[in-house]
Amino acid sequence: MTSPTLAGAAAANNNGGHLSEPTDGYGQAPAVGSNDTPRHPPYMPRPDVAGPGVAGLGWVQDVHVHSGPIYLRIVNTLERTINRGGLAPGQRLPSQRALAQQLGVDLTTVTRAFDEARKRGLIEARGPQGSFIAPPKAGFDQAVDLSMNVPPVPDADALADMLRRGAAAVLARSNAPNLMTYHLGGGNPTDRHAAARWLQPMLGTVDDARLLLTEGAQVALAAILVSQGREGDAILCDRLVYPGLLQAAAALGRRLVTVEGDEQGMCPEALARQARECGARLVYLNPTCQNPTALTVPTSRREALARVLEREGLLAIEDDPYWHLAVTAPIPLATLAPRHVFHVATLSKVISPGLRTAFVQCPSATHAEAMAAALRATRLMGHPLVSALASQLLLDGSAQTLLVQVREEARERTRMARYLLAPSLLERADGLHAWCRVPAPWTDATLVRTAQLQGLAIAPSSAFCPPGAAFASGVRLSLGLAADRRQLENALRRIDRLLLSDALPAIDR
Repeated sequence: MTSPTLAGAAAANNNGGHLSEPTDGYGQAPAVGSNDTPRHPPYMPRPDVAGPGVAGLGWVQDVHVHSGPIYLRIVNTLERTINRGGLAPGQRLPSQRALAQQLGVDLTTVTRAFDEARKRGLIEARGPQGSFIAPPKAGFDQAVDLSMNVPPVPDADALADMLRRGAAAVLARSNAPNLMTYHLGGGNPTDRHAAARWLQPMLGTVDDARLLLTEGAQVALAAILVSQGREGDAILCDRLVYPGLLQAAAALGRRLVTVEGDEQGMCPEALARQARECGARLVYLNPTCQNPTALTVPTSRREALARVLEREGLLAIEDDPYWHLAVTAPIPLATLAPRHVFHVATLSKVISPGLRTAFVQCPSATHAEAMAAALRATRLMGHPLVSALASQLLLDGSAQTLLVQVREEARERTRMARYLLAPSLLERADGLHAWCRVPAPWTDATLVRTAQLQGLAIAPSSAFCPPGAAFASGVRLSLGLAADRRQLENALRRIDRLLLSDALPAIDR
């Protein structure tokens, strides 16, 4: 990130983009080789992960942590251990009898678990030699979507259990007819209390009169635009922005006017100058783990931007979906210029997009009333059942527990990107994505087409560019949607080799 976080990212880039010191747990320094040979050894998340040989029984203790049939708990624990790198391809598992004794279960239970593990492709049997961790699947199974920013799911079983318990609690404590009727406005008192609790680490104490809930950040963004302008108005923004802003602005007839920036984000002087020249009163900012460049604006620059907002009488939309994933995120703009900022936070990027829940702290109660009117005009009401589930998860601590797991997995994946992608390619990796330069003779368009032929979906810089704005070729690699770290490692290595290859495919000439 920026401040300490950007400093850490810069340090990684100065070290060749590879976290190669033994104390970091990433093995020896990367070796430089041909495109046919990996430039560095396999990514290892921890220095104590065993290599090929006989697997230990350390992973078995996690079987008792989860619920459900014991044979499935064995399989699911085995799968999680493999996915996080705790067991390597080619390692021989303990005998079924030894595992049964360790767990205190019947041999038939372990046999059933091994049968299920073989069906999933996790292990392979080699007759009298025993069972071994299977190699990663090849071919079409390795198609990976790196084009959509979605938080990783650290534990699918735990997520399912959390949702079941949350839904049961909602139905147990709620009056069903009341839950299923109309609920106008931006959230009931319980929803707002839950939202204020979630936002407290970011914003401190939140005024209920300024707080609204919406079905995701995109709905919030559109409602702010509707309530704060009219067709033909200009909106100031960075040269590369969240595609949802492009879509909302186009649908509502707003003009996007780009503002110059540097390695610390949007330039305050350029913002003031552009606002005066085009008469814009609204500016869009995504200052933490910016989408798509992964840039985090440091505190000093945020303070300067806040002064411009106050001096020029501007309103800002602070789109802040990744704040909870930052190692040391600077304080939001909304705390520096609270009467000039719509702060938008969402569960979509840190918990799950399926919860469709976002929180907006408006500059004032008057702004909140105008936005609530825009929400009623465009979607009348939210989804009471989904809102109640989200609030339940926030209030009982389940969401916070899952956030810790998502944050840990997301940070591990960004470390993988810094390690596996060449420093000449990787510009930044933070939050849920990495931003890469595209070297000549490639363009982002030719790279996207070629990557598609190899089963890799990536997002080009053109997808983030306002109409008519100039941009340099680049690609965003989303790190959360890969099924596990092995699949992500495979995809990042393929992208790395592709970008460093000298031969441009014939289709691009």
